[in-house]
Amino acid sequence: MAWKERLGGRSGQQVLSGANFALYTVIVVALIVLVNWFVNNHQKQWDLTPNKKYSLSEQTRKILNGLKTSDREVTIYAFDRQQNFGEQRDVLGMYAAASNLVKVKYVDPDRQPALAKELGVRSYGTIVVSAGERHMEAQGTGEESITNALVRVLKGQRLACFITTHGERSLDGTDSDGYSHFKTQLGDENYQTETLPFLQKLEIPKDCTMAIIAGPQNDYLPPEIDVINKYLHDGGRVLAMLDAGVELPNLSKMLVDWGTTPRNDLVIDENPVAQIFGTKPYMPLIIKYGTNPIVKPLDGRATLFPLSRSFEMAKDSKPGISDDSLCETSADSYGVTDWNPKIEEIQFRPDKDVKGPLTVAASGTVTGTDEKKSEGRFVALGTSLMAANTFLNFQSNRDFIMNSINWLSADEDLISIRPTPPESQHLNLNEEQMRRLLILGVFGVPILIVVAGTLVWWQRR
Repeated sequence: MAWKERLGGRSGQQVLSGANFALYTVIVVALIVLVNWFVNNHQKQWDLTPNKKYSLSEQTRKILNGLKTSDREVTIYAFDRQQNFGEQRDVLGMYAAASNLVKVKYVDPDRQPALAKELGVRSYGTIVVSAGERHMEAQGTGEESITNALVRVLKGQRLACFITTHGERSLDGTDSDGYSHFKTQLGDENYQTETLPFLQKLEIPKDCTMAIIAGPQNDYLPPEIDVINKYLHDGGRVLAMLDAGVELPNLSKMLVDWGTTPRNDLVIDENPVAQIFGTKPYMPLIIKYGTNPIVKPLDGRATLFPLSRSFEMAKDSKPGISDDSLCETSADSYGVTDWNPKIEEIQFRPDKDVKGPLTVAASGTVTGTDEKKSEGRFVALGTSLMAANTFLNFQSNRDFIMNSINWLSADEDLISIRPTPPESQHLNLNEEQMRRLLILGVFGVPILIVVAGTLVWWQRR
């Protein structure tokens, strides 16, 4: 009975308490081990940052998912001092996690100078993407720069040829109506640019991936139209961007033959939703798209077509030609027929103007007479301002333009929504808010802790 008495006394309670503590400790440790095992084997990340800083864009994921075992393995080299590698692991780690065909290597150029020299590395913080015998240095350390380098390595160089000498927009123009940003974007996505002065040499070189007509202010001559027509029917690719208020009968006739008729009008869209973006009625905001791969990723996104004319799509397709409406205005829109910049007052005229919805962008394919050659492709826009410096980065304009470029060059796997440039997150406080934060953070919380501790001590006493 003595042992029962001992267990029933204070020492017995201590033994039971110790046993309970040991049991709870074992359970807690087991739970921690189980949670760690589950996290390591069923890892899932949530990116709650406003600009999705820790998530790969749709375009990058699409490219990485398109890698096949038959493709060359991709290696991304990060050249820097060892203590700086932590700054690059957040971004590069996402590439390696997204595809088992992507390897990331962190290299200190001081310790491996031969490799740095082989890949042309000249400074710390350089990222190089390599596949097979090709390697390309990224123009920065962000996702957009790395993905662009990846595209160059996998696809090789493309050539976009801009036809000139008809008052087209300047590729090097840095003003609001210039194309310098568009040229930079093309370069970032693997396209070299070249101008074709038709009045000096009437031909489109065979190495041109596509010919681009960027807002001509004067009409093309019949021999020039013949060159473009032959180029398209021989499997070429054409991006034609026209403008409202500019009469181009020969160019218009060329598009008519392709199944897309440009109207001589100015599109006005009085949809009240567009006012949220601060746009004007002569800048139609597009949220309705067709079925072409160019615009499939744009569902739920907006594009802007400033000072645009509209197109009439052929009801009956011609043999060997198929076309598709890419972008349509709202039902509140209409086309002002025979508009020109001198007209100041604009209002709908039922007997003359065309009621919306209206097509402001179209695409199409043309099958040539030679079956051995690939089909020709074209995209027609009712405005060239969409790609100008002022409007290129408005909402999804850049994605629409570059998706059109990718479709024309048959790089459908690159059609997507591009990475969003990183944005700085700021907390703006006025003087009163800063004073309250100082009082609560520096004085308030410590005082509350002291008061709470004093109350607990007093109750125990």
